Amino acid sequence: MGRAVENMAMERGHEVVAKIDPTLGSLAIGAETLGGADVAIEFTAPDVAVENITALAAAGVDAVVGTTGWHEHLDEAVAAVDGAGTGMVHAANFSLGVNLFLRLARMAARMADALSEYDVHVREAHHRHKIDHPSGTAITLADILIEELARKESWSATLPDGEPHAQVLYVASERAGETAGSHVVGMEGPDDQIELRHEARTRVGFARGAVAAAEWIQGRSGVFTLDDMLAETFTS
Repeated sequence: MGRAVENMAMERGHEVVAKIDPTLGSLAIGAETLGGADVAIEFTAPDVAVENITALAAAGVDAVVGTTGWHEHLDEAVAAVDGAGTGMVHAANFSLGVNLFLRLARMAARMADALSEYDVHVREAHHRHKIDHPSGTAITLADILIEELARKESWSATLPDGEPHAQVLYVASERAGETAGSHVVGMEGPDDQIELRHEARTRVGFARGAVAAAEWIQGRSGVFTLDDMLAETFTS
């Protein structure tokens, strides 16, 4: 993601003043390594995301966070950002197309709620380097579907021994090759099948949304989601 973000930032007229990457021999986040940056775009790993967010806040730098799998520690990140008076935008997926897809999935679930004969499920696939599963986007999808479908009480990424439980929404994951990202909401009926699908062709869409978020967070303080940023776009 780093190269895609760097290219997109320069394409949109921004200067990249620092790159912090273990593969480049640069590990520490601090005022001296950030090169006077206004905002940092963070795509790393779940086990270091909160540490990175805290370090960026301490340095007075706004953050755009696309790492997934760390949100059980969101309160800690919020405290760091609020305490420093900086800004942060976080999202499971910065693709604008994915966020349109999430809204369409919510609409479809509301309509399907009246059709109990359709069993709803989620499938996702990513490249073999992605560590967390299900993906953050798949978890967001599952949460949306649970909110809208009265017959689904919870979701699970694990099939039980024996027959699956009707009240559970199941999420299946696949890791193979270099797949940029695929998410499907499936609705299986007795006579037909309905699928709502988003396929990422490249990672450029994620980078475009992340850089747009970096532009948007300037001059704002506090913690925001991509939904906050896109609220006007999708309601205008």
